[in-house]
Amino acid sequence: GSRLTDKAQAVVDELVSFGYGVQTAVEALQKTDFNMDKACDHLLAEQRKKEKEGKKGEKEKESKKEEETKTKTDNGSVSSASSTSGSQHANMSAANNTRDVPVRLVRNRSIDDFNDQMVHMLDEIERRVEQLRETAGLLEQEKESIVDMLANFNLNTELMRLGAGDREDINATANRLMARTRAVEVLVSTPRNSEQQQALSQVNTLIEGMINKMSDDLTNTKEQCRRFLNACSPEETGPIDQRFQAQVIECTADDQKKIRRKLAQIITQIERAERTCIPQW
Repeated sequence: GSRLTDKAQAVVDELVSFGYGVQTAVEALQKTDFNMDKACDHLLAEQRKKEKEGKKGEKEKESKKEEETKTKTDNGSVSSASSTSGSQHANMSAANNTRDVPVRLVRNRSIDDFNDQMVHMLDEIERRVEQLRETAGLLEQEKESIVDMLANFNLNTELMRLGAGDREDINATANRLMARTRAVEVLVSTPRNSEQQQALSQVNTLIEGMINKMSDDLTNTKEQCRRFLNACSPEETGPIDQRFQAQVIECTADDQKKIRRKLAQIITQIERAERTCIPQW
């Protein structure tokens, strides 16, 4: 027994030299029947088991920490998302409160307003264009009237009572005014198609032919001019010239007005010539 005790003591001492405690070494020897190799294996297995359990415990602690951190993060994200969603909902609610109609409807309404504005502007421009043409037409008539007055100035028999010097001064002034009047260019162009242009040309030819006969037969020329004027007047006041009327109908409305005005001026000239008995054409 003493030798066995010494042997056991030697094994214990050796295990202690490996860094194990005396109690641990004795328990390991008792479990392995004092077998040195088995005792070492047992101690190593126990050590690995403890290390494994220690690592497992550390992993569990780390897992718990990660779960706690994740939980806090998720809670923060949910809170932030809730806050953001609430803010967006509030913004949408505010936007809905400030805009009572859809965006598309507002855009369509703006397009309609712009269209109405453009139409109104074009209507106003058209009114001004017509006013401009009317004003230019009045200026054209005024020029024709002045030229007619100056052209027939010498038909006034009262001039014969004046002296030669006075008549010469008056005629010089009349000629100067005629030159200045003709220097004024007033032109209102009328758009015409080929048929309207041809009809106007035929009307001018008929009027020129009538004027050429004026020096031969003043009375018949006056009657023919009246028939021409009746043919292009809105209301017939006497006999008309059918051929002249057929051509006038094909002319534009502006040309018809000018033709009536021209025929009226010719009749006025004829009547003035009849009163003075000194026709000059």
